[in-house]
Amino acid sequence: MEAEVDVRLGDLHLSVDLRVGNDETVAVLGPNGAGKTTLLRALAGLNPLDRGTVVLDGETLEDTTTGAHVPSERRRIGVVFQDHVLFPHLSVLENVAFGPRCRGARRSVARRQAGAWLERVGLSDRAGARAGELSGGQAQRVALARALACEPRLLLLDEPLAALDATTRPAIRRDLRRRLDAYGGMRVVVTHDPLEAMALADRLLVLEAGRVVQSGTRQELISRPRSPYVADLVGVNLFRGQARQTRVRVEGLDLVVPDAGHGEVLVVVHPRSVALHRSRPDGTPRNVWRGRVEVVDPEGERSRVRVTGPLTVVAEVTAAAVNDLELAPGGPVWVAVKATDVQVYEA
Repeated sequence: MEAEVDVRLGDLHLSVDLRVGNDETVAVLGPNGAGKTTLLRALAGLNPLDRGTVVLDGETLEDTTTGAHVPSERRRIGVVFQDHVLFPHLSVLENVAFGPRCRGARRSVARRQAGAWLERVGLSDRAGARAGELSGGQAQRVALARALACEPRLLLLDEPLAALDATTRPAIRRDLRRRLDAYGGMRVVVTHDPLEAMALADRLLVLEAGRVVQSGTRQELISRPRSPYVADLVGVNLFRGQARQTRVRVEGLDLVVPDAGHGEVLVVVHPRSVALHRSRPDGTPRNVWRGRVEVVDPEGERSRVRVTGPLTVVAEVTAAAVNDLELAPGGPVWVAVKATDVQVYEA
Protein backbone atom coordinates (compact mmCIF):
# COMPACT_ATOMS: atom_id res chain seq x y z
CA MET A 1 0.00 0.00 0.00
CA GLU A 2 1.23 3.46 -0.89
CA ALA A 3 -0.52 6.61 0.29
CA GLU A 4 0.03 10.33 0.26
CA VAL A 5 -2.52 11.70 2.70
CA ASP A 6 -3.27 15.41 3.04
CA VAL A 7 -6.33 16.22 5.15
CA ARG A 8 -7.43 19.39 6.94
CA LEU A 9 -9.84 18.80 9.80
CA GLY A 10 -10.45 21.71 12.15
CA ASP A 11 -7.09 22.81 13.55
CA LEU A 12 -5.40 19.62 12.31
CA HIS A 13 -3.44 19.57 9.05
CA LEU A 14 -2.46 15.95 8.44
CA SER A 15 0.25 15.44 5.84
CA VAL A 16 1.66 11.89 5.77
CA ASP A 17 3.39 9.67 3.22
CA LEU A 18 2.89 6.02 4.20
CA ARG A 19 4.20 2.80 2.69
CA VAL A 20 3.22 -0.62 4.03
CA GLY A 21 4.70 -3.81 2.59
CA ASN A 22 2.94 -7.13 2.20
CA ASP A 23 2.89 -9.11 5.47
CA GLU A 24 4.13 -6.03 7.39
CA THR A 25 2.64 -4.41 10.48
CA VAL A 26 3.21 -0.67 10.93
CA ALA A 27 2.27 0.96 14.23
CA VAL A 28 1.32 4.63 14.20
CA LEU A 29 2.02 6.42 17.49
CA GLY A 30 1.57 9.98 18.61
CA PRO A 31 0.02 12.21 21.27
CA ASN A 32 -3.68 13.01 21.33
CA GLY A 33 -4.61 15.20 18.38
CA ALA A 34 -1.62 14.12 16.27
CA GLY A 35 -3.88 12.74 13.53
CA LYS A 36 -3.58 8.98 14.08
CA THR A 37 -7.26 8.08 13.77
CA THR A 38 -7.76 10.63 10.98
CA LEU A 39 -5.03 8.84 9.01
CA LEU A 40 -6.84 5.48 9.36
CA ARG A 41 -10.17 7.01 8.37
CA ALA A 42 -8.58 8.60 5.31
CA LEU A 43 -7.08 5.26 4.20
CA ALA A 44 -10.45 3.55 4.69
CA GLY A 45 -12.25 6.19 2.64
CA LEU A 46 -14.23 7.47 5.62
CA ASN A 47 -12.50 10.88 5.50
CA PRO A 48 -12.00 12.31 1.99
CA LEU A 49 -8.54 13.56 1.06
CA ASP A 50 -8.02 17.25 0.40
CA ARG A 51 -5.02 16.22 -1.64
CA GLY A 52 -3.18 12.99 -2.30
CA THR A 53 -3.51 9.37 -3.37
CA VAL A 54 -4.20 5.94 -1.90
CA VAL A 55 -3.02 2.92 -3.91
CA LEU A 56 -3.53 -0.68 -2.79
CA ASP A 57 -2.07 -3.60 -4.77
CA GLY A 58 -1.71 -1.33 -7.80
CA GLU A 59 -5.36 -0.20 -7.67
CA THR A 60 -5.94 3.52 -7.16
CA LEU A 61 -8.52 3.93 -4.43
CA GLU A 62 -8.30 7.70 -4.35
CA ASP A 63 -6.53 10.36 -6.39
CA THR A 64 -7.49 13.99 -5.95
CA THR A 65 -5.80 15.05 -9.19
CA THR A 66 -7.98 12.76 -11.34
CA GLY A 67 -11.05 12.66 -9.11
CA ALA A 68 -10.82 8.89 -8.66
CA HIS A 69 -12.54 7.68 -5.49
CA VAL A 70 -13.49 4.12 -4.56
CA PRO A 71 -16.18 4.09 -1.82
CA SER A 72 -15.11 2.65 1.52
CA GLU A 73 -17.42 -0.39 1.21
CA ARG A 74 -15.71 -1.38 -2.05
CA ARG A 75 -12.15 -1.08 -0.74
CA ARG A 76 -10.40 -4.30 0.25
CA ILE A 77 -9.77 -2.77 3.65
CA GLY A 78 -10.91 -4.09 7.03
CA VAL A 79 -11.25 -1.78 10.03
CA VAL A 80 -11.30 -2.65 13.73
CA PHE A 81 -12.45 0.41 15.64
CA GLN A 82 -11.35 1.33 19.16
CA ASP A 83 -14.66 0.41 20.81
CA HIS A 84 -15.12 -2.62 18.48
CA VAL A 85 -18.59 -1.30 17.39
CA LEU A 86 -20.40 -4.62 17.64
CA PHE A 87 -24.14 -4.53 16.96
CA PRO A 88 -25.89 -5.27 20.28
CA HIS A 89 -29.07 -6.64 18.63
CA LEU A 90 -27.15 -9.21 16.54
CA SER A 91 -25.59 -12.49 17.60
CA VAL A 92 -21.83 -12.96 17.43
CA LEU A 93 -22.26 -15.01 14.24
CA GLU A 94 -24.41 -12.31 12.65
CA ASN A 95 -21.94 -9.61 13.67
CA VAL A 96 -19.11 -11.42 11.86
CA ALA A 97 -21.35 -12.21 8.87
CA PHE A 98 -22.19 -8.51 8.55
CA GLY A 99 -18.81 -7.82 6.91
CA PRO A 100 -19.18 -10.27 4.01
CA ARG A 101 -22.85 -9.29 3.62
CA CYS A 102 -21.79 -5.66 3.09
CA ARG A 103 -19.49 -6.88 0.31
CA GLY A 104 -22.39 -8.58 -1.47
CA ALA A 105 -22.14 -12.16 -0.19
CA ARG A 106 -25.37 -14.15 0.07
CA ARG A 107 -26.68 -14.71 3.60
CA SER A 108 -25.83 -18.41 3.64
CA VAL A 109 -22.31 -17.79 2.31
CA ALA A 110 -21.73 -14.96 4.78
CA ARG A 111 -22.85 -17.09 7.73
CA ARG A 112 -20.61 -19.97 6.61
CA GLN A 113 -17.63 -17.62 6.35
CA ALA A 114 -18.47 -16.13 9.74
CA GLY A 115 -18.59 -19.57 11.34
CA ALA A 116 -15.18 -20.41 9.90
CA TRP A 117 -13.67 -17.21 11.27
CA LEU A 118 -15.19 -17.69 14.71
CA GLU A 119 -13.56 -21.12 14.81
CA ARG A 120 -10.21 -19.57 13.87
CA VAL A 121 -10.38 -17.05 16.69
CA GLY A 122 -11.59 -19.67 19.16
CA LEU A 123 -15.13 -18.37 19.65
CA SER A 124 -17.30 -20.87 17.79
CA ASP A 125 -18.98 -21.74 21.10
CA ARG A 126 -20.11 -18.10 21.43
CA ALA A 127 -21.74 -17.86 18.00
CA GLY A 128 -25.24 -17.40 19.43
CA ALA A 129 -24.28 -14.90 22.14
CA ARG A 130 -25.08 -11.19 22.00
CA ALA A 131 -22.33 -8.56 22.09
CA GLY A 132 -23.24 -7.53 25.63
CA GLU A 133 -22.53 -11.04 26.89
CA LEU A 134 -18.88 -10.97 25.77
CA SER A 135 -15.77 -10.06 27.73
CA GLY A 136 -13.54 -7.28 26.40
CA GLY A 137 -11.09 -9.79 24.94
CA GLN A 138 -13.87 -11.77 23.27
CA ALA A 139 -15.38 -8.60 21.77
CA GLN A 140 -11.95 -7.66 20.40
CA ARG A 141 -11.62 -11.08 18.71
CA VAL A 142 -15.13 -10.84 17.25
CA ALA A 143 -14.35 -7.40 15.80
CA LEU A 144 -11.14 -8.78 14.32
CA ALA A 145 -12.97 -11.79 12.86
CA ARG A 146 -15.58 -9.50 11.30
CA ALA A 147 -12.88 -7.41 9.63
CA LEU A 148 -10.95 -10.47 8.40
CA ALA A 149 -14.09 -12.20 7.12
CA CYS A 150 -14.16 -9.61 4.33
CA GLU A 151 -10.75 -10.94 3.19
CA PRO A 152 -9.12 -7.49 3.20
CA ARG A 153 -5.68 -6.82 1.79
CA LEU A 154 -5.17 -4.00 4.29
CA LEU A 155 -6.24 -4.27 7.93
CA LEU A 156 -6.58 -1.09 10.01
CA LEU A 157 -6.78 -1.30 13.82
CA ASP A 158 -7.53 1.77 15.92
CA GLU A 159 -6.36 1.33 19.54
CA PRO A 160 -7.36 -2.37 19.44
CA LEU A 161 -6.52 -3.03 23.11
CA ALA A 162 -7.65 0.26 24.67
CA ALA A 163 -10.95 -1.15 25.98
CA LEU A 164 -9.22 -3.96 27.90
CA ASP A 165 -8.20 -3.88 31.54
CA ALA A 166 -4.54 -4.04 32.52
CA THR A 167 -4.69 -7.64 33.75
CA THR A 168 -5.96 -9.10 30.46
CA ARG A 169 -4.12 -6.82 28.04
CA PRO A 170 -0.73 -8.64 27.95
CA ALA A 171 -2.23 -12.03 27.09
CA ILE A 172 -4.59 -10.59 24.48
CA ARG A 173 -1.73 -8.54 23.01
CA ARG A 174 0.26 -11.73 22.48
CA ASP A 175 -2.81 -13.42 20.99
CA LEU A 176 -3.40 -10.48 18.65
CA ARG A 177 0.22 -10.58 17.48
CA ARG A 178 -0.13 -14.26 16.57
CA ARG A 179 -3.31 -13.57 14.62
CA LEU A 180 -1.81 -10.60 12.79
CA ASP A 181 1.23 -12.67 11.85
CA ALA A 182 -1.05 -15.43 10.53
CA TYR A 183 -2.94 -12.92 8.36
CA GLY A 184 -1.07 -12.46 5.12
CA GLY A 185 -1.98 -8.88 4.23
CA MET A 186 -0.81 -5.44 5.30
CA ARG A 187 -1.56 -4.08 8.76
CA VAL A 188 -1.64 -0.58 10.26
CA VAL A 189 -2.17 -0.30 14.03
CA VAL A 190 -2.88 3.02 15.74
CA THR A 191 -1.89 3.15 19.40
CA HIS A 192 -0.67 5.57 22.05
CA ASP A 193 1.07 2.77 23.96
CA PRO A 194 4.74 2.23 23.00
CA LEU A 195 4.81 -1.23 24.57
CA GLU A 196 1.82 -2.24 22.46
CA ALA A 197 3.40 -0.78 19.33
CA MET A 198 6.69 -2.57 19.86
CA ALA A 199 4.96 -5.87 20.62
CA LEU A 200 2.68 -5.78 17.57
CA ALA A 201 4.61 -3.97 14.83
CA ASP A 202 7.57 -4.53 12.54
CA ARG A 203 8.01 -0.79 12.03
CA LEU A 204 6.96 2.31 13.98
CA LEU A 205 5.80 5.65 12.59
CA VAL A 206 5.50 8.59 14.97
CA LEU A 207 3.14 11.50 14.29
CA GLU A 208 3.22 14.88 15.97
CA ALA A 209 0.83 17.66 14.95
CA GLY A 210 -0.09 15.85 11.73
CA ARG A 211 3.49 15.26 10.55
CA VAL A 212 5.79 12.24 10.61
CA VAL A 213 8.66 13.07 12.95
CA GLN A 214 10.31 9.66 12.78
CA SER A 215 9.87 6.20 11.26
CA GLY A 216 11.86 3.02 11.75
CA THR A 217 12.30 -0.13 13.77
CA ARG A 218 12.16 -0.17 17.55
CA GLN A 219 15.97 -0.28 17.75
CA GLU A 220 16.35 2.63 15.31
CA LEU A 221 14.04 4.79 17.42
CA ILE A 222 15.82 3.81 20.64
CA SER A 223 19.29 4.48 19.27
CA ARG A 224 18.48 7.76 17.46
CA PRO A 225 15.26 9.46 18.61
CA ARG A 226 14.56 12.69 16.75
CA SER A 227 12.25 14.45 19.22
CA PRO A 228 11.57 14.58 22.97
CA TYR A 229 8.27 12.77 22.41
CA VAL A 230 10.02 9.87 20.67
CA ALA A 231 12.65 9.75 23.41
CA ASP A 232 9.89 9.54 26.04
CA LEU A 233 8.20 6.76 24.06
CA VAL A 234 11.31 4.59 23.99
CA GLY A 235 12.46 5.58 27.47
CA VAL A 236 15.81 7.30 26.88
CA ASN A 237 17.31 10.68 27.77
CA LEU A 238 17.58 13.05 24.79
CA PHE A 239 19.37 16.39 24.78
CA ARG A 240 20.27 18.98 22.15
CA GLY A 241 23.67 20.59 22.36
CA GLN A 242 26.65 22.16 20.62
CA ALA A 243 29.58 19.85 19.89
CA ARG A 244 33.26 20.77 19.97
CA GLN A 245 35.09 17.54 19.19
CA THR A 246 35.14 15.59 22.49
CA ARG A 247 32.79 17.92 24.39
CA VAL A 248 29.13 18.82 23.98
CA ARG A 249 27.60 21.80 25.73
CA VAL A 250 24.15 20.71 26.95
CA GLU A 251 22.13 23.15 29.05
CA GLY A 252 24.43 24.08 31.93
CA LEU A 253 26.93 21.27 31.52
CA ASP A 254 29.85 20.25 29.30
CA LEU A 255 29.61 16.53 28.57
CA VAL A 256 32.74 14.58 27.68
CA VAL A 257 31.96 12.33 24.71
CA PRO A 258 33.69 10.38 21.96
CA ASP A 259 34.67 12.69 19.09
CA ALA A 260 31.45 14.42 17.99
CA GLY A 261 32.81 16.94 15.48
CA HIS A 262 31.39 20.47 15.51
CA GLY A 263 27.93 21.98 15.41
CA GLU A 264 24.45 21.23 16.70
CA VAL A 265 23.93 17.61 17.76
CA LEU A 266 21.51 15.36 19.56
CA VAL A 267 22.73 13.43 22.59
CA VAL A 268 21.25 10.16 23.90
CA VAL A 269 21.99 8.61 27.28
CA HIS A 270 20.20 5.41 28.23
CA PRO A 271 18.83 5.50 31.81
CA ARG A 272 20.68 2.26 32.62
CA SER A 273 23.94 4.08 31.81
CA VAL A 274 23.27 6.69 34.48
CA ALA A 275 24.87 5.75 37.82
CA LEU A 276 23.76 7.34 41.09
CA HIS A 277 25.94 7.76 44.18
CA ARG A 278 25.59 9.22 47.69
CA SER A 279 29.03 10.88 47.43
CA ARG A 280 31.20 12.03 44.57
CA PRO A 281 32.39 8.86 42.77
CA ASP A 282 36.01 8.00 42.08
CA GLY A 283 37.22 6.06 39.07
CA THR A 284 36.59 6.24 35.35
CA PRO A 285 33.35 8.24 34.78
CA ARG A 286 34.20 11.45 32.91
CA ASN A 287 30.81 13.10 33.44
CA VAL A 288 29.97 13.74 37.08
CA TRP A 289 27.62 16.30 38.59
CA ARG A 290 25.55 16.86 41.68
CA GLY A 291 21.76 16.82 41.54
CA ARG A 292 18.60 16.36 43.55
CA VAL A 293 16.08 13.54 43.29
CA GLU A 294 12.77 14.79 41.93
CA VAL A 295 10.79 11.57 41.35
CA VAL A 296 11.26 7.87 42.13
CA ASP A 297 8.98 5.79 39.90
CA PRO A 298 9.01 2.02 40.65
CA GLU A 299 8.58 -0.27 37.64
CA GLY A 300 8.69 -3.88 38.79
CA GLU A 301 12.13 -4.81 40.11
CA ARG A 302 13.66 -1.54 38.87
CA SER A 303 12.90 2.14 39.39
CA ARG A 304 13.24 5.19 37.16
CA VAL A 305 14.68 8.10 39.11
CA ARG A 306 14.44 11.64 37.76
CA VAL A 307 17.29 13.86 38.97
CA THR A 308 17.38 17.62 38.50
CA GLY A 309 20.56 19.71 38.42
CA PRO A 310 22.74 21.37 35.78
CA LEU A 311 21.34 18.61 33.54
CA THR A 312 18.03 16.90 34.31
CA VAL A 313 18.35 13.17 33.66
CA VAL A 314 16.46 9.92 34.29
CA ALA A 315 18.36 6.97 35.77
CA GLU A 316 17.18 3.37 35.94
CA VAL A 317 18.32 1.53 39.05
CA THR A 318 17.40 -1.61 40.96
CA ALA A 319 14.98 -1.61 43.89
CA ALA A 320 17.93 -2.55 46.10
CA ALA A 321 19.83 0.54 44.94
CA VAL A 322 16.86 2.75 45.84
CA ASN A 323 17.03 1.41 49.40
CA ASP A 324 20.83 1.39 49.71
CA LEU A 325 21.15 4.97 48.40
CA GLU A 326 18.07 6.11 50.34
CA LEU A 327 16.71 7.70 47.19
CA ALA A 328 13.68 9.88 47.86
CA PRO A 329 12.25 13.10 46.39
CA GLY A 330 14.28 16.09 47.51
CA GLY A 331 17.37 14.10 48.47
CA PRO A 332 20.85 14.99 47.17
CA VAL A 333 22.64 12.60 44.84
CA TRP A 334 25.68 12.43 42.58
CA VAL A 335 25.22 11.50 38.91
CA ALA A 336 27.90 9.77 36.82
CA VAL A 337 27.89 8.83 33.14
CA LYS A 338 30.82 7.32 31.26
CA ALA A 339 31.88 9.16 28.12
CA THR A 340 31.60 5.93 26.13
CA ASP A 341 27.91 5.64 27.15
CA VAL A 342 27.00 8.97 25.56
CA GLN A 343 25.74 8.65 21.96
CA VAL A 344 26.00 11.74 19.75
CA TYR A 345 24.60 12.26 16.22
CA GLU A 346 23.63 15.14 13.94
CA ALA A 347 20.54 17.13 14.92
